[in-house]
Amino acid sequence: MCIVTFGVLLYSLRGLDFYYDEWDFVDKAEGWRFSDYFVPHQEHWSTVPMVIYRVLIGLNGMHSYLPFSATLLALHCANAFLLFSIIRRRSGDALGIAAAAVLLMLGRGSDDFIWAFQIGFSCSVFFGLIAVLLVDAERPTRRALAGGSAALVLSLASSGEGLFFTGAVAVLLVLRSGAADGDADRDGAADGAGDVAGDLAGTPWWRPARFRAAATVLAAPVVAYGIWYPLYGASHADIARSPLSLKAASGLLSFVPTGLGAGMAGLAGADWQKRWIGFAVFVLLFALACRRGRPAALAIALGVGAIAQFSMTGLVRAQFGIQIAGASRYVYIAAVFLLPIVAEALRDIPWQAWWRVAVAGAAVVACWAGILSLSTTIEGRDQQFARQKAMLQTVWYDRNDPRLDPKAIIDPADAPTLTVGLYIRTRTELGSPLPDLDAKGLAALNADAVAEARKNVLRGGAQSGSEALAR
Repeated sequence: MCIVTFGVLLYSLRGLDFYYDEWDFVDKAEGWRFSDYFVPHQEHWSTVPMVIYRVLIGLNGMHSYLPFSATLLALHCANAFLLFSIIRRRSGDALGIAAAAVLLMLGRGSDDFIWAFQIGFSCSVFFGLIAVLLVDAERPTRRALAGGSAALVLSLASSGEGLFFTGAVAVLLVLRSGAADGDADRDGAADGAGDVAGDLAGTPWWRPARFRAAATVLAAPVVAYGIWYPLYGASHADIARSPLSLKAASGLLSFVPTGLGAGMAGLAGADWQKRWIGFAVFVLLFALACRRGRPAALAIALGVGAIAQFSMTGLVRAQFGIQIAGASRYVYIAAVFLLPIVAEALRDIPWQAWWRVAVAGAAVVACWAGILSLSTTIEGRDQQFARQKAMLQTVWYDRNDPRLDPKAIIDPADAPTLTVGLYIRTRTELGSPLPDLDAKGLAALNADAVAEARKNVLRGGAQSGSEALAR
């Protein structure tokens, strides 16, 4: 299922190109020094995606966007497979496959797997899920805890979304630490590295020794982030507003329910305006998990992670409107947190034939709704990029025109950081998937896009552009 999805989506995305914030990386990648890899993009620690972009640009230049799309899609499919592996451990293969299918076709969260620049968010999910998979056991070995710790460091170094996975893993380990004396002996033998739970058999849950596993896993990510933030994060982050204000906190009253509701509604292909229905479902399922207590530790921990996601995001984003909470890039992260909670709620239902049909039918409907939403999104992106490509080709055709303003922004709507000078320089140095055009080829482009580009970049504006097109 992952392989087929990868192939179909890669083919569907063949018309996409570099977009918006991506030009910041394209512009600066070849000049990055070692310390530059730790400078945040906005407020996100972005070392991992910066390294990936530097490698892809070094190998491929800008001759094709497919390697960037392929890398992101590989991560997306890996995330779906990791989610399946986590859910099947407790809820079985059927629910694991259903959850993976919904994530693979999550049209409402498609930004994180069709726009290659969102590779930072997808990397945070990838490493965060690896951490969860390694530590989500009654008897996690020291080797698994060390692997989970390393994965959390990489999740943090990919984007700020790693903070929420770190918090979820912390809650998971604390809940697991409350095992009754006999619990540590039920889940198979540990490997030669030893196991932490077994070492704590007989220790009351409230004693500090019970939190040894959490401390083992969290030490490296906490120290890493504690070093990075004061050295780079605080001084370089472009934060929209201070989160330490009463106004910022009050905005969470609507932002958090909207985000959680949009994430839950997005699983069924519904938009963020169905947020209150989605939020009611989240509250019901999370309350059910909390009532089950420690046996539902994973669902509780991931629910806390989802709440933390929209709480921390809202502190710096809520002033842009509650609809931001339902943005595609956040819905994808929320879906990863929420699908195991849904699986936990369905795990213990009586599996008579009609229940199986109902759950399978719901999964099929959700996937179909996701496919329709995804198809609409890709179609819209294709149209958007057709226009942008026409504008870029116009600038390249006119690159020797003395009226060309090198500081002019080619497409203020979709690429506000892309100036004429930057585009001509990067295309000269790194190539382009767009062909060179003669006058006949230029005339075949969308006339409105050509006119708009010339209006934006030629001194004299629309009149000069019209005269040049007539010539």
